[in-house]
Amino acid sequence: MSLSSFPPNRKPIPLLRFPQLVRNEVFSNWDIFEIYQFSTLSKVTKSISKQMKKPKTVMCLEPLGEYDKITLTSKRGEEGDKWFKFSICPSTEVWDKFLNEYDYFLRYGNYNYHPIFAESSIETFGSLVEHVQDVYAPDIEQVDFYNCSSRGIDEEELKSYLNWFNGYKQLGKIPEIRVNISGLAFKVFLENWKLDVGTLIATPETSELCPVDFKVDHLRRTDCVKWVDFNVLRRFDCVEASTDTNFSNEDMNLFLKDWKEGRSYHRAYWMDFLISERVKWKKILEGLDAELRDLRTVKRTFRFNDNRQVWDYHGGFDIKRIDGKVATVGYCYFQVTENEPLRPEMLEEYDRVVRVWNSEDNDDEEEIEDVIVVPEGVVDEQRYIESEKSERRLGRYEFMMIVW
Repeated sequence: MSLSSFPPNRKPIPLLRFPQLVRNEVFSNWDIFEIYQFSTLSKVTKSISKQMKKPKTVMCLEPLGEYDKITLTSKRGEEGDKWFKFSICPSTEVWDKFLNEYDYFLRYGNYNYHPIFAESSIETFGSLVEHVQDVYAPDIEQVDFYNCSSRGIDEEELKSYLNWFNGYKQLGKIPEIRVNISGLAFKVFLENWKLDVGTLIATPETSELCPVDFKVDHLRRTDCVKWVDFNVLRRFDCVEASTDTNFSNEDMNLFLKDWKEGRSYHRAYWMDFLISERVKWKKILEGLDAELRDLRTVKRTFRFNDNRQVWDYHGGFDIKRIDGKVATVGYCYFQVTENEPLRPEMLEEYDRVVRVWNSEDNDDEEEIEDVIVVPEGVVDEQRYIESEKSERRLGRYEFMMIVW
């Protein structure tokens, strides 16, 4: 039963007149939405709500969501997470239709929905965020900019939301932003977002290059060729970046020279770029005084992804920055292991790299023909060979850099 309703011919219970122990017993049985409803009744009830014992929650914001705008997630360990979704909805009729469409989620007990009957606007969204944050004090987890509406994205409306975020300092640094909008709307996001970000996951289908004015600790995306150039990377000043790019070998040489001379990428720790052509180390490392380390004897361990992943890196080229900091560059596929021995193809590629590196020829072999040994037990040998060749070809397009 809603706190704002009671049976006919019955008076509401004067809860605030009860002794404190009785009130606390009642409050202890309320869920997040019941606490929210109580907190909206008056300044007194809001003050009481802030002091109630509540489950620890994290907050996700979806400003462009058709209805769901705020999600509080209660982390309950082995019981599984529980999601409380605050949905801004214009009327009960629209809400009933929404419930019918999302019947599956309603039947799944960990999803809980609560309507806020109001017209969707930046003012309504902002007031709701401020109220929820004031009452529950949740940790901000992420902000999602998804095109969840059939009407498309209004660029001016998007800009209004971005300006609100830029001016609302109470959120602090946002750990993660996910952006799944394209074209002009994505350009509006890049040009108008001003807050530094923990992790940026952007998946625009189309976009264009434009200036940015915020830092990104971790850039995660499989395809940034349409909107990431060196100007963007310099401004992001990423600690970690893993993405496809449109960079050439010559571009990567300029990238490393900028780093070596201390002009840019001061925070760089781990960079993993799929570039637009096969990696040729003589071109990339020209003029950098690089020193090739032996793949067989040099193994260094590094942690990344907020220390959640640990890899061993074998060999590589060491280059030194003007302040003495050392970076190792090389492949990922042919030089990374996770508690496993070196694979035969890693040794073969290393021997090829050594041969080219020590040759007087300034260029690399134009074609590399991999010889694939099919292990016993493989049913479809041709498919296995094609898959292995494809992986190795792709591996020669991947550039990795680790700063120790």
